[in-house]
Amino acid sequence: MTRVRSAIILPQVFLLSSLILVCGAGCAGGGGRASQTPPQNPPAGESEILTGVTQLTDGFSRAGEAYFAPRMDWIVFQATPKGESDYQMYVARTLAKKQSDDAVAISQPVRITPAGSNNTCGFFSPDGNTLIFASTGSRAPAGTQPTTSAAGYQRSSGTYKWEFPPGMEIYRADGWEQAVRAVDPARGTNLAQHALTQNDAYDAEDAFSPDGKWIVFTSNRTGDLELYVMRPDGSGVVQLTHTRGYDGGAFFSPNGKQLVYRSDRAGNDLLQIFVADVVRDRAGNITGLAHERQLTRDNNVNWGPYWHPDGRHLIYATSAHGHTNYELYLMRSDGSHKIRITFTDGFDGLPVFSPDGKYLMWSSKRTAAKTTQVFIARFHMPRRA
Repeated sequence: MTRVRSAIILPQVFLLSSLILVCGAGCAGGGGRASQTPPQNPPAGESEILTGVTQLTDGFSRAGEAYFAPRMDWIVFQATPKGESDYQMYVARTLAKKQSDDAVAISQPVRITPAGSNNTCGFFSPDGNTLIFASTGSRAPAGTQPTTSAAGYQRSSGTYKWEFPPGMEIYRADGWEQAVRAVDPARGTNLAQHALTQNDAYDAEDAFSPDGKWIVFTSNRTGDLELYVMRPDGSGVVQLTHTRGYDGGAFFSPNGKQLVYRSDRAGNDLLQIFVADVVRDRAGNITGLAHERQLTRDNNVNWGPYWHPDGRHLIYATSAHGHTNYELYLMRSDGSHKIRITFTDGFDGLPVFSPDGKYLMWSSKRTAAKTTQVFIARFHMPRRA
């Protein structure tokens, strides 16, 4: 494993979304029941699928949930600076490294959220000009800590939990790149200026549709955590799910015709992965979901699903190997043919593919200090996938 401290590396070509995770950038706690039979057809080890595994972030108490810009020239991620207790949002440029196609690194990360705020779920628009993220920003004066709700999801042991802070809104930052380039990276800036949602609920886990015309997100504005969509200006809000229990972390398929998400429909704290068709009217407006399919059905926590650019595969994290050893699995978009991707002890979760499908970026606790940080590797599609 190559470790990079300051400067991420990718070709200049050219995404715990998730909830706020109290135990690092993922739920890597113990306790709870896990299946003793992992999914089928694992390869012999990581090296068959992942090469050039590299740690991208360092110097943070924890970091994770990173996503690529469309041209792969930037990433956005959340991290907790040392001396603070809550996640802040950061962006960093990716840099090409000539000596190896597999090696990657990032420039010095730039903080884009204010002190005292709680933040998560950064995502770039398809044209790269807009950045969205969830934040308590405008409600958290500098030097204060936001008031958070009780944990919204936790195992009976309490070793890991996710929170849903009230007053967390989705923010939109147009021209973010110019603003970031104009500041001293060591000082950062505050891009939590334009809120798309304004209420006392939890609004987060946001992502753009491939055409940039919609944002999918999770909210408990009705008292239950459901999926919604809205236009990029915050208008045209439509509730997509209406089933009691948590629905969240949704992403549009590459062709925009489906959503993948995680849900606790059984109310047993064992998240399962679902896919549903996006329903549109003749004018192209999203009106709901149809033909919902449950892709996982076991005694594990299965979460953080993300599409491969081919639209035929999904990657996700599972507790199949225990709640202190979440691992990544690839499966077909119909839920069949699950293949194990990571084989390292400790937490691996929140996986995302680069827009060209050549890289996998995820959050992992495989660090020397056993803190959760962002990792990246060259991805090679398994032959049996």
